[in-house]
This record gives sequence, structure tokens and C-alpha cells, in this order.
Amino acid sequence: MRSFTLSLRYMLKGTNVEVIEMIPPALNTDLGAPGIHDGHPAVSDFVESVFQQMKEGKTELTFGTSEARANANNEVIADYFNKMNP
Repeated sequence: MRSFTLSLRYMLKGTNVEVIEMIPPALNTDLGAPGIHDGHPAVSDFVESVFQQMKEGKTELTFGTSEARANANNEVIADYFNKMNP
């Protein structure tokens, strides 16, 4: 998805279309089952941060650990993938 967004932003450069990418981290929700994500940031903190970044004119909206993943190289991405898919 990241590659698609970067490519789309490049292709639409010079037009009146702005491509904004939101890159969320794991958040404290009951998605999957209650209590699984209790150690993650609150959704309200994420939403506040994203709206602030939009006000600042940013086109890559990150929060917490997603900032590092947004700028990760292939090795780091593979490491994240392996942690999520043991």
C-alpha cells in the first residue's frame, strides 16, 4: 500500500489532487478480542494527532510506532512481517 501511495502521489504531482496517506499503528481496541490491545495507545490520542498533522499540511500521517515503519527499509519491513507472522 505504501508503494502505491508514493507512486500515486508522484503521478499526480503538479495537479490539484493531494494524496494523503494515513499510517496507523496498533491501537487500544477490542478488534480481535477484548484486552488483546490494552497496551497500545488510545484511539482518541491517534485521532487527535492525525487531525493536528492534517492542520500542519502533512501528507504522511503517522502516530507512535507507525512513523518508524513509514520510513523503513526492506529489511525492517521483513522483520515486522516476521514478528506478526511467526
